[in-house]
Amino acid sequence: MASNVPGGGDERALPAVRAALERAGYTSERIEGRLGTDELSSRPIDTAVHLRRLGESDDFSTLARLFLLGDAVEAERLEKAAAPVPIEELSALGLVSAAQGRVRARVRLVPHGDYYVASDAGPESGLDVPFDHVPGIQAPSVTLAKLAVRNRGGHALDLGTGCGIQALLAAKHVDRVVATDVNRRALGYAAFNAALNGIDTIEFRQGDGFAPVEEECFDLIVANPPYVISPDASYAYRDSGLPADELCRTVVQKAAAHLTEGGFAHVLVSWAHPAAGDWAEPLKAWVEGCGCDAWLLHYRTSDPIAHAAGWLRPLGESDAALHTDALDRWLEHLRRLQIDAIGYGAIVLRRRDGGRNWIPTDPLPLERLEPAGPHTLRVFAAQDALEQLDDLGLLELPLALTPSHRLQQTLAAREGAFVAESQTLELTEGLRFAVGVDRHTVSLLPHFNGRRPLRDVLALAGETFELEPEERERFVPAALPVVRRLLELGFLELR
Repeated sequence: MASNVPGGGDERALPAVRAALERAGYTSERIEGRLGTDELSSRPIDTAVHLRRLGESDDFSTLARLFLLGDAVEAERLEKAAAPVPIEELSALGLVSAAQGRVRARVRLVPHGDYYVASDAGPESGLDVPFDHVPGIQAPSVTLAKLAVRNRGGHALDLGTGCGIQALLAAKHVDRVVATDVNRRALGYAAFNAALNGIDTIEFRQGDGFAPVEEECFDLIVANPPYVISPDASYAYRDSGLPADELCRTVVQKAAAHLTEGGFAHVLVSWAHPAAGDWAEPLKAWVEGCGCDAWLLHYRTSDPIAHAAGWLRPLGESDAALHTDALDRWLEHLRRLQIDAIGYGAIVLRRRDGGRNWIPTDPLPLERLEPAGPHTLRVFAAQDALEQLDDLGLLELPLALTPSHRLQQTLAAREGAFVAESQTLELTEGLRFAVGVDRHTVSLLPHFNGRRPLRDVLALAGETFELEPEERERFVPAALPVVRRLLELGFLELR
């Protein structure tokens, strides 16, 4: 076991530790309800506010103050909250340290769904943070978890496991998980978290990139690599030490080579692209010829100043002079590399040999993202079909409108009646795409019941609009691109 990570002691006590956390109601839902937010930072001003919202009324408060907010608690209160596990056992497990009747956490221990996940306490970057710092569950971790396809069975790889959350989630639906990391402390945390949660189907291996898995192939690969484009090598979880976006390109291309036929890989990436150009062009070059279909997803582009300022913000809260120097150094680094825009997003790969692979591009609406596995499978099935179909073939397909949809209308009063000013069709699951639709498209939607071919749906719509014969001839060619796009985005399903 790596040093300075939880572990040691008697791991037979871990089920009792978990039971105590559950008995106290130490859950994500209760944290959000009591504190009024799921965005918890480690900034002192925020911690002060959270402590006052939390109070000291019950065992939940004791555990949240200790393991979530990093506040010292009275030993007597922790003995009650953690019973029957004594403080001495918690200390032997590396979770707390006690002195003079007060107890402090040595780790951050937080609930995530039905798991508990330990990570290093303290801020994720700034002064006095070591290179091998192991962060907890961050926003990118949640994004990756929501994107992943959750097919049953097979083998999965969590590349750069960190605290191990992706491996834990994969263990719910696959037979075996390999979790790798170059950071020995990260593997220590991940192994502890597996033991705490009673998971014994994860194998932990230390090494850089795909070296620990050599010739092995997997049905699922998830990776949240150190993708930040920076001049630094300050933190293992953030900085690759490689120029520009070379690490992300390498991870994507090697992930493709380590997939089984039909297997999926999900990789979070950042990349340089021309400010005035197509954000997807560099990514297309990464995946062309890799033997995989690739769905390119983009959620943000930052200019160099916004990019540097965002990643250096915690340093600015610690030391203004160091922050100014670091900002200038980052901007000079980006200038030398001739980078004027940095994109952020994800690449979803599916191994498919023996045919021409497709590469669609779409936005990734992070603010609305829900678990997207079924949505992704629907999109890939639609793309497979559309690659093989001309317009005549499409007209013969029976299509169904997914139940996970909502039509929103904006109405305005005009001449004594309400008329629709705009109409938006939204998905209520997965990537939760939203598209504007006109009245003709809206009229089509109720007829997509999975029983009628598209040809009949368009004929019914034509009758509804009482189109003249020449107008009907124009209606079908105009409708087909709209139907294709709704299929590509997952609003329509193949039947």
